[in-house]
Amino acid sequence: MRRLAQSYVRRQNGGGSVMVWGAFCAQGKSKLAILLGRQNSSDYVYTLSEYMLPFAHSNYGVDYVFQQDNASIHASRETKAFLQEQQGDTLVWPARSPDCNPIENVWSAMAARVYAHGRQYRTVEQLEAAIMASWDSIEQEYLLKLVKSMPRRCLAVIKGRGGLTKY
Repeated sequence: MRRLAQSYVRRQNGGGSVMVWGAFCAQGKSKLAILLGRQNSSDYVYTLSEYMLPFAHSNYGVDYVFQQDNASIHASRETKAFLQEQQGDTLVWPARSPDCNPIENVWSAMAARVYAHGRQYRTVEQLEAAIMASWDSIEQEYLLKLVKSMPRRCLAVIKGRGGLTKY
């Protein structure tokens, strides 16, 4: 990952994991999707259709801009075709640029909350509940601050000629 300062949360491995999908904008955040098992392009398209599109349409109608990283399932032909069929726009995003993507700040803050004080979970269900509670506790002011940081993030990348930024 390209970052100047990384957030590390220590946790025990091997007890199960949870993968989630979420989105936010200046008006609020989407429902958080709990993703089951390894995801492929078809799974991702389903997540977009069930979570991203309703969220985008409820906030912006069909005049929205969607941002995602370049994970393989995000950049697949199936996903690209699905997104092209939609009426919103999708940002072209540079590879390996988590410092430009404000959702990474959200994931880091959530992980810090979920695993605060070395907290461990006995079951995947307990972990899911903690993740959902963390998502629900994210305040709108924080999300708005992240949205408003985008021009500064982009300027920092330009000034740094694509190198590391403080974000």
